[in-house]
Parts: sequence; C-alpha cells; structure tokens
Amino acid sequence: MTSKFIRFGLFISLTFFWVSSKAQISYGGEPLFKKGKLKSELSTIYLPRFETATMSKAYEQVEGKNYLKHAQYAYRYTTSYNALNSGKWQVLDDGRRVWRISISSPGAYSLGLIFSKFRIPAGSQMFVYNNQSNRILGAYNEKNNKESGRFSVEPLQGDEITVEYIEPLHPDFIADLEIGSVLHDYKNIFNQLQGASRLKSSGTCNVNINCTAGDEWQVEKHSVCHILYGGYIASGALINNTSYDGRPFLLTAHHAVNSQEDADVAIFVFNYEAVDCESSVGSKSQSISGSSLLATTSGLDFTLLELSVIPPASYSPYYAGWDRSGRVPINTTCIHHPQGDVKKISADYDAPLTDSYSDTKFTFDPNTHWLILEWDLGTTEGGSSGSPLFDENHRLIGDLTGGAADCEDPEYDYFAKFSESWANYSEANQQLKFWLDPLNLGVETIDGVDPYKGLRAVITVSQDSICYESQVTFADVSLGEPDEFYWNFGDGAIPQTSIEKGPHVVSYSSPGRKQVKLIVRRNGVADSVVRSVLAMDVPVTNFNYTVDLNKVQMTNTSVEGMTYNWNFGDGAVSEEENPSHTYAGTGKYTIKLSAENLCGVNSTSKEITTTYNDLVRIYPNPSDGAFTVDLSQIIYLRTNWTVYDTKGAQIRSGVVSSYESMINFNLNGLSSGVYILNLNIDGVDLKRKLLLTN
Repeated sequence: MTSKFIRFGLFISLTFFWVSSKAQISYGGEPLFKKGKLKSELSTIYLPRFETATMSKAYEQVEGKNYLKHAQYAYRYTTSYNALNSGKWQVLDDGRRVWRISISSPGAYSLGLIFSKFRIPAGSQMFVYNNQSNRILGAYNEKNNKESGRFSVEPLQGDEITVEYIEPLHPDFIADLEIGSVLHDYKNIFNQLQGASRLKSSGTCNVNINCTAGDEWQVEKHSVCHILYGGYIASGALINNTSYDGRPFLLTAHHAVNSQEDADVAIFVFNYEAVDCESSVGSKSQSISGSSLLATTSGLDFTLLELSVIPPASYSPYYAGWDRSGRVPINTTCIHHPQGDVKKISADYDAPLTDSYSDTKFTFDPNTHWLILEWDLGTTEGGSSGSPLFDENHRLIGDLTGGAADCEDPEYDYFAKFSESWANYSEANQQLKFWLDPLNLGVETIDGVDPYKGLRAVITVSQDSICYESQVTFADVSLGEPDEFYWNFGDGAIPQTSIEKGPHVVSYSSPGRKQVKLIVRRNGVADSVVRSVLAMDVPVTNFNYTVDLNKVQMTNTSVEGMTYNWNFGDGAVSEEENPSHTYAGTGKYTIKLSAENLCGVNSTSKEITTTYNDLVRIYPNPSDGAFTVDLSQIIYLRTNWTVYDTKGAQIRSGVVSSYESMINFNLNGLSSGVYILNLNIDGVDLKRKLLLTN
C-alpha cells in the first residue's frame, strides 16, 4: 500500500510535467499575423464542393436503420497537405522561418483538422485560427508531440481555417507536419453560428446540468466530457480505480470508439456547460487530444480509454465511482452531451430492467443492457452515446448504447451494464476488471474521487453485504498521505476500533446495518468518511395477501431476503418480490414463500382461500351493540350490506362505493337476540349471524 501512496504523491507533483509534455492544452502567445510581421499572401486551398443532401443519403445507406446514439456532424476529407507540398514559407528578419496554409471548404459551419503527422522541435510554435480571426488555438509546441505522431485540432467557426507554424533558429530537427484530414461541419452541431441561421442543437426537453435538477450532481458532472473523433461526436466519463491514483481512465461506448486510430485523434472536451439553466452557450476551452485504447469488445458495448494526459487541476476533474454488483438501482441519472450541445441531465425515477440490444450494425451479448422504459426528465440524443448512467448512490453502472427515446416520446433507452463489462471476457483488453481493480481487492463498489482535493478520507470495503459472523475487509485508500488514523467499525464489530492504517479484517456479533467511520489526519488537518455495511442473518420470511375473486396479490414482508421464490400451490411459481396470481377456480391453496440471501434460505407457508367466505371477519361477535366487519383481505369495488331480524325485516343497511378495509355499524336499542348480516361484495352474496347481547 505504501507504494500506492508514493505513486499518488508523484501524480500530484508531476501533474504539471504530464500536462506540459503531452496535452492538447495550449501554451498561449499570439501568431505573427496578429503582430503584423507577416506580409506575404496566404496560400489558400479550396476543397471540392460539399453537398449536404448527398452526404445525408450516403450516410443513411451506410448506417442503415439503427438507434445508436453517436452522431456524425462532419464530412471527413482525406488530404496530405504538408510543409513541403502545400502552403507558403516566409523568412523573418531575425532568420526564423514561418509556414502558413489556409484551407477553405465553402458552406462549412466549422472546420477541424487532424494531423496525420505531428512532430515539431523545441522552441517551435503552431497556431490555428479562422478567417474571422475571432478565436486562436495555440500555441502548440513540442510538448504536444505524441507517441502516435497524430494530433487533432478542435473545430473552429467558419468555412476557412489557417495554420501558422513558426520554426525557431537552428532547430534540433525539421518539423514533420501533415494535415491528413479536414472535417467539414455540415450540421452546425456545435451551435457556433450566430444570427438568423443559428440552429438549435438538442431538443427542447433537455435540461442543463446547472438547472435545479442538477444541484445534487455538481460533483459528478466534472467526470463527463464531450468527445469528437473523425467527424463524429459522443460522450464519456472519467472513472476511478481501486488504486485511487488519478490514472486518467475514461469510459465510453464500443460503437463510438473501438479502434486505436479513432482513440489517437479523439478530442475530449471538459466542462462544456451553460453557466445557468436558461443559457445555451458554453466554453470549449478545456480539452485534451488523443488517448490509448485499453479494452473493448464487439460483444459488449463499452470502451475503456486512457487519456494522453492527466487532466490538470484547472479542469476540476472528477473520477466517477462505480458499482459492478449488478444490483438493480432504485432510480437512474444520465449526464451527457446530446447533439454535441452543452452538458445536460436526464433522470428516470423508476428502476431499470435487464434487456438485450441489437440493430442493423451491432448485436451485443444478450441481457447485458439496462433498459430505461421512460425518462421522467429530459431524454438522450445523437452525441449522448457512451455517457454514464448513475444509480441513486451516484455510482456509475452503465454507458449509453442507444434507443428510440427522444423529446416527443422519451421511451426506451439502452445502457451497457458496467457489471457485464467487468469481467465477462477473460482477456485484459476485453474487460474492465484488469484496469479498474489493479490492486485485485475484489470490491463491488468504490466512490468517486477529486484528485486535487488534498487530504481526503477514503475507505474501500471488500463486500457491501455479509453474513454477520463472517469477515469483511476494510482498507484505507485516503488521499494526501495521512499519518494518523482512527477507525470505528460500528455496533458489534470485532474489533470495535483501531488506530492502525490497516487493512482490517472485521466480523460482527449481531446483524444490522453497520456504520463504519474513518478519521485521518496530517499536519493538524483532519477529514472523515462514513461507509455502511449490511451484516445479515438468515432471512425472516413472511407475507400478506389480498383476494379479488380468484386473483391473489402478495405483499412480501420478509426481512433481509435478496432473492425470492413463490409456489402458489397449483403448479405455478414466481421469482418476483411481490407477485400476483390468478387461480383457475375457487378453493383452498397453500402458498409457500422461500427467501434467500448470502447466509441461507428460510421459508414460510400459508393456506388461503379464493372464496370470500373465509376472508370476512366480524368482531366482536357476540356484541352489546357495535360490530366491525373486516374486509382487509378482499379487494372490491362496491359492497352493499343489510342487517335483518329473524323474521326478515330490514334493520340497518349501507353502501360502500369505494374500497375501505372496515365497515362499522351499531345495533344499540334493539332487543337481544340473533340477527342476519347480508353482504354483497361485487355481486357475491355472503351471510353471517350476529348475536346481540344487552
């Protein structure tokens, strides 16, 4: 564990080095044209005229009918413009040389560049700007060189773009620069043009992350990024690993990025969001170019990338926590960039289902997706692919594949299950486990982390649920290298407390939910964290039921059951928690419920009847006047009741037109003796004797 802390300390101290050595991050300055030092004319290359209608038809033929939610926004021109065959060189008065090239693609909303070759010497600078000169990218320098030799430049507004390379005096080597692709934006997907021609990006039902609905997600939002790759857009999220070492892993979808070539040229834009709930404009100034493809497979719709650089502190990065247990969440939330728009939030207040996804291009392994039946807030769209699905504990449990949901009908979206992507395939390049559990802790959940927060108490636990007499392991993976520790493992823990770093192996003498607290200190600064563990016993099984003619509704009241099995006594069974069952005829049946958890199985049985006779109770009977009719086990729409004397004369009556579990009436003032109660429950007549005593 000590080596892990050394690595984390190095991560913090070397962050600037990493940023300076590999990032897309630019290093300031101005191109010479801004200073008026370049007087030669630009050499402009005009690309062949692009027809949007032709592109859309060709795209439909290639893509076919599918509901994947990545999106193409640009046509990719393949080029080979380099400093030897294109553009113009100019020698400055001080002896430095400058190469400039301008590329025009009429009608483009924006233009992006992919350098198929990018290797420049120390002291050099490269700037990229548009024909309006209203935004300048750069300077890029030798610190942007990558092992892949490729480099992507984010799109700039307008249909003309200029590259300016300034070579230093006596360079170590001659720069190798080649523009291999030009991306012609034909959809205005980045909402960059102002005025009457401006197009709306995502649908109007989408909700900005900085609206009230996003108040509880202001931490996790910093994990989510907008991805551009080869003329397509998607979404993704930074993700934590059990070392808590800030290694820049990023999860997205296989159908979006599944080759090293796409990973090399992908651009990851962080914190692209509107500042408030109403605005539609955000900044794209925080980006990283390039990544390594670590794991993916065509059988599961996930891709794990490692960014070419650790996101700097100025990006406020957050590495999302995750849950690989496969537990069905209570509700779900998605944070994403629909249609390349500013960051949005969508929510489903119900539990998702397990289902399969296939379309004209992909058939993923069966039952490996979460199905969102209907979004209660927002939706997802093209460009949302790969975005994270979070559970109610703010842990990542899936990434978006696609679906039919949109603003008009926000139903049916599919997310690849994180639990299935974990280790369904044994090879390291086809699973998440190898990368996200490098310490091989075997934990099912970990929380997210802000690597720049400083001292922070963090606990990992080997299991969230155990049998109370078995063992669970707690490990300290706190940030900031604390040197003092105080543990309290909760009620009935053995041991109860510790001042050692650990890890600690603990058992419990009694069942229940245990609150585990860790306090860490360093140089007088303290932080604390609380995690809970459920210590279980064998389930206590019980259930209630109601009858509606031959239909019986079960209400499971078992304690600590994890899975359930019902036998209805007529050959039918169910594994639902609260099933209903309709019998073929009236009669008596024995229903058996078995509940199982990690600690064992327990069962209980009840004999029920599907006739109302045995379900009606009257008390007190005999009575000195007041009678209560208990109908709590019967579901009905209307009940008529009448009390007669033994000669058939009507004494009392009433109607209950909406369901009530009890009927109360009083026979005070009548002579002692026997009376008859007639109940008509949804057309079924029942008779009971009443004994009145004075």
